[in-house]
Amino acid sequence: MTTKTKQVFKISYDTDETIDHTIDAEQLGQAIISTAKALKNADKIINGEESDLGIDVQAHSEGSFVVEFVTYINSTGINPLTVLGFVTGGAVTATVLGAIKQLNSRKIKLVEKITGGNTKLHLNDDTEIELPANVAELVVNKAFRKEIETVVKAPLEGAHNAKFIIKDDEGNEVFKVEATETESYKTLPINIVDEVRDTTETKSVRFTKVNFESATGWQVKFSDNETAAVTMKDDAFLERMNNNREKFSKGDLFVVKLKVTKTHRHGTTPHYKREVIEVVRNRTEGGRQLLEQ
Repeated sequence: MTTKTKQVFKISYDTDETIDHTIDAEQLGQAIISTAKALKNADKIINGEESDLGIDVQAHSEGSFVVEFVTYINSTGINPLTVLGFVTGGAVTATVLGAIKQLNSRKIKLVEKITGGNTKLHLNDDTEIELPANVAELVVNKAFRKEIETVVKAPLEGAHNAKFIIKDDEGNEVFKVEATETESYKTLPINIVDEVRDTTETKSVRFTKVNFESATGWQVKFSDNETAAVTMKDDAFLERMNNNREKFSKGDLFVVKLKVTKTHRHGTTPHYKREVIEVVRNRTEGGRQLLEQ
């Protein structure tokens, strides 16, 4: 049986219209439902499909309209509330709500998964934002962003002096969105068009095409007989070849460090760029060890 941890946060819709402690019932209902959907969706993205976040609500306050959310979170795994920015977390350096505000309605044109567990978002003004992978995944998730728009932006439409505020269970402000910032929380207009993923692997290959004069014009065959064009980035290996310090045979089996960059443009077949970062050794029986030259 999974142990649950109780955690409370409050959402305040603070406008001239809520001063008498009222708010449009339909908008509030949709906002509450969307908050629950956003939290549950985020929890499953972060912690897996088996995760089951519980959530209750209680409304009260004066001078604004505050909804108190009581959540029951699995004690194991990552707390989705800290990732989202609904509660404070000492170890959390970037949150989903904070990242959306930082984007400031700029279009995301490229998602690049980089080493170290982070993701880099390339924006249409040629700037970049680096985020933890789970934060970035939610920022670019269209279904999640649709729910966030209903939670943050929709209830403040047409209101005067409007603010969206998240508070902790003692009423301390955790996060605030001013009226001028609500456009940043609109649903993504389209799916992100590109994804780039870099991986580096050690592979056994045979060189079927070579070009000792250039980094381009090389081709390798893998153990499954698949062939692929590669760029030769091991300058030391090229120099050994050109200086005749290494007898080379296209039939030899080599161990190489291969960097593969996968670019996936929405609606098209993924494109792969392969680079030989290092030729480690010649595996062919009787072959010489390249690194010993």
